[in-house]
Amino acid sequence: MLKRKRIECQECPNSACFVKRCDPEQLSLLSGKKNQVVLKKGQSVFQEGDHVFGIYFIQTGKVKVVSSTPQQGVEQIVRLAVDGHLLGHRGYGNETYPIGAVALDETRVCFLDNDTLLETFRTNFDFIYAIMMFYSAELRKSEGRTKNFGQMTVHGKVVFALLYLIDTFGLVSESHQLDVTVSRQEIADIAGTNADQVSRSISQLKDLGLITAKGSSIFVNDPDGLKDTVRKYI
Repeated sequence: MLKRKRIECQECPNSACFVKRCDPEQLSLLSGKKNQVVLKKGQSVFQEGDHVFGIYFIQTGKVKVVSSTPQQGVEQIVRLAVDGHLLGHRGYGNETYPIGAVALDETRVCFLDNDTLLETFRTNFDFIYAIMMFYSAELRKSEGRTKNFGQMTVHGKVVFALLYLIDTFGLVSESHQLDVTVSRQEIADIAGTNADQVSRSISQLKDLGLITAKGSSIFVNDPDGLKDTVRKYI
């Protein structure tokens, strides 16, 4: 369980945070201006349609970035995020967020308002460059997923969703358990399918000996073998 005590930027152990690119004076200034909150699993960082007042930085935790279709209200997971990632950057400069963000695990986030961000962008090249590179990398990943999903079978999309979870959150070293707990529906929300198809695909992968599933816990017995099933797409 995360301690509720506020952690200042100067003491933060998260070396991946973009704020760490600032010099000590700016770091102290940003630390004084930020808001910080600890969220439980299932709590929203912000919701689709909320007004944009700034950007969130994940100090520690796991988050899903979601979008819903206006007609059916079906949720799609468009991105996964971990320590050091930004949240809400797709809304920066707009009036409302086009997406929402929900904690997959207990998560601590720091918030910087628009005015503070703009001033930091103007005065710190390393900070804005790091964020630009983050934007670029996330765009490449998104384009790659869109391209691959257009060519894959439904089963392939489920495998790809599992590989995305592994790539983002990793595996517990000794047990090879996926280091996040996700439901069949959440996997389906990544793959663009339904929970029943995810269950069928997981059963097939279990029969092949590639994974083991116990409830919502997934153990990856053969990561390379799992990749081989969709090798031509990655």
